[in-house]
Amino acid sequence: MGTRHWSSNLLFLIIAIGAEAGIANVWKFSYLAGANGGGLFVALYFIALFLIAIPALMAEMLIGRHGGRSVVGTMNLLVARDSISPFWKSFGVLATASVVLILSYYFVVCGWMLDYFVFGIRGGFRNIDAAGAQAAYQAMTGNPARMLLYSGIIIATTAFIIARGINKGIEHVSGVLTPLRFVILLLLLCYSMIFADFGTAARFLFHVDWSKLNATVVVTAFGQAFFSLGIGVGVMMMMGAYMKREYSITRAVFTVSLAQGLMALIAGMSIFPLVFSYDLEPTQGPGLIFVTLPVAFGQMPYGEIFGTLLFLLLSFAALTATIVIQEPIVAALEEYTRWSRPTLAYTTGFVIWIMGFVTALSFNRWSDVHPLRWLGVDSTRTPFELLDYLTSNLMMPLGGLMVALIAGWALSRRAVRDELGLGDSLAFRLWYAATRYLVPVAILVIFYSVI
Repeated sequence: MGTRHWSSNLLFLIIAIGAEAGIANVWKFSYLAGANGGGLFVALYFIALFLIAIPALMAEMLIGRHGGRSVVGTMNLLVARDSISPFWKSFGVLATASVVLILSYYFVVCGWMLDYFVFGIRGGFRNIDAAGAQAAYQAMTGNPARMLLYSGIIIATTAFIIARGINKGIEHVSGVLTPLRFVILLLLLCYSMIFADFGTAARFLFHVDWSKLNATVVVTAFGQAFFSLGIGVGVMMMMGAYMKREYSITRAVFTVSLAQGLMALIAGMSIFPLVFSYDLEPTQGPGLIFVTLPVAFGQMPYGEIFGTLLFLLLSFAALTATIVIQEPIVAALEEYTRWSRPTLAYTTGFVIWIMGFVTALSFNRWSDVHPLRWLGVDSTRTPFELLDYLTSNLMMPLGGLMVALIAGWALSRRAVRDELGLGDSLAFRLWYAATRYLVPVAILVIFYSVI
């Protein structure tokens, strides 16, 4: 396990960018920017990236390389070797449980992207209007078997790639798909610049109206910056575990964070011109991609081609993320069982697919099921919404807080300083202070605001 390494620094960066710039960076960033003041949200997002997300990501990656094992194995090793409290073993359990639960619904959402790509290939975007777009979305979410079919395709592909190993599987696929995604994104950007209202979109995304500043926008932007990097669930700890000693964690984290931020921004600059060209609603929320944009593609020159390309991009984004998110589960089981990697990849994939039934049914047959009411809590959350709330609002912030406390307080100052390779420089002292104080406080504020 500890002998596994990324083949090169460049491939490691490409894989990390591919994992970080998942569908949340195209889909969620765009609708959150639309609903939270455009340029104000973007400015706060990048402030948050530097103040809390980058220090936290450095912390998670250095813990991973310091242990060099799966997330569970790393925490067990640090307790034994670095004499940190046995309590911190609980992070390994929390992180692994988090990614299992996240994947159970994330695979279903990834399946939507593939579904809409097929919809585009079959000419679904041709002359589609608002009623047609709404009907198409309802037809998809109203059919659990269809959702489980497409999520199953994503899961089987993910398992096949993981089964081939780190170098022959994950590196090969991400090494091709991530650059290809960037090319498709640039094509979509050029398309929007030529055929859509690029000027209005640019003003929306880059004009900062500070008069709209409020606590909700700040917390939303900071939360997106923090959680879009997947901090707190052990994914980047696993990425760090496979890093060679000569790679700079600081340089890697800055490169990955800025690249995924840039891709999110380019996605917004590709999507919002289409929205403004046809007086559509930028504050649509999650339906922006599935309900609002198809209407624009239905009216624009070559819209069916570029609409299909957008969902191809999102399908690739899904795959480059899922192969890295599932890897920590397989790595942990590989350390503690005698099963082969292929067996673990396919078995865990199958179990997660079965768990996905909960999400697939939540949009139709179980849409009136509200589990918290069984406990006497007055809540209308469906099983899917409960899963999303549990992982995004409780488990991830708790995991992120534990990462900051482990790197900032549990491990020795010398251990983290040597891992970062910054010496006792000003850069190290700023990072150390941010990790010990700023990141935990910011997470607690985000945590308090969403519970």
